[in-house]
Amino acid sequence: MSSLTNPTYTVVSCHYGDLFWIEHMLNQVHKHSAGQVREAVIVDQSRNSAGALAELPLVSRVLTFEPNAAQIAVEGHDHPSALDRAVQETEFTTSHIIVMDSDAFPISDDWMERLDDISLALTPGSKSATHPCLMVFPTRLKAKVNFSEGYLERATRKGAPDTGRRVGAQLTATGEPATLLEHTAAFNGYRGSFYLDGAYYHHGHGSFMAGDHDQYKGFVSQASEKLYRRRVLHHRFSLTPLDIAGLLIRYVWRRLINRVRFALRGPSTKPQ
Repeated sequence: MSSLTNPTYTVVSCHYGDLFWIEHMLNQVHKHSAGQVREAVIVDQSRNSAGALAELPLVSRVLTFEPNAAQIAVEGHDHPSALDRAVQETEFTTSHIIVMDSDAFPISDDWMERLDDISLALTPGSKSATHPCLMVFPTRLKAKVNFSEGYLERATRKGAPDTGRRVGAQLTATGEPATLLEHTAAFNGYRGSFYLDGAYYHHGHGSFMAGDHDQYKGFVSQASEKLYRRRVLHHRFSLTPLDIAGLLIRYVWRRLINRVRFALRGPSTKPQ
């Protein structure tokens, strides 16, 4: 729990692809924050959705930055740079900042009661690397946060940090107590993660199917993601045996089709 009696929060998030996830996230935050989240600052990484984003709940500012060519050359996106600029260049009026992935959202009213002054989601499988699906820290510490630290090393070093993986170490170095949040599996272990004892959900790669980046589209099954979206809208985070069978069939079929396409068309083929 925050050390302040009445902490206030600004959400910072990046949007890419269609509006499904960012709209659902903002609706859920508005529904479950009891007024403690005062506003949201959204970076339009699609760079064509500013008008629609401005109409969503809590949104006070929509930012659009020029692409960071160096980061895009590494992994096809510049998420770290976008978060750095949004956090460092915004004049916040709230006591705390909440960085959220667009496909992460609260699912119960008590999620904010579970937040400490510094609460940071851990990357699944790690005890120290943090993840920008959920990062909470006091606004006065924003200058200590660097989402891009080490990111360009991914071009030359296996295992180099992804977006915000070193934020935990940066904030811990301030000497202030930081709570690292471990996840539990959602959707029977097939997809997504819970944090805050089940009060918060992160889907993961939610924007991949909706954007126009062929590499990322190949990471997820379009049909499977449509199933998960339907479940999320109905506040259901588990799969039936029929769902699991369908996901398995889609997975096998997708791998087979992609292998055939690769054999016929070579490395330039677009995954499905």
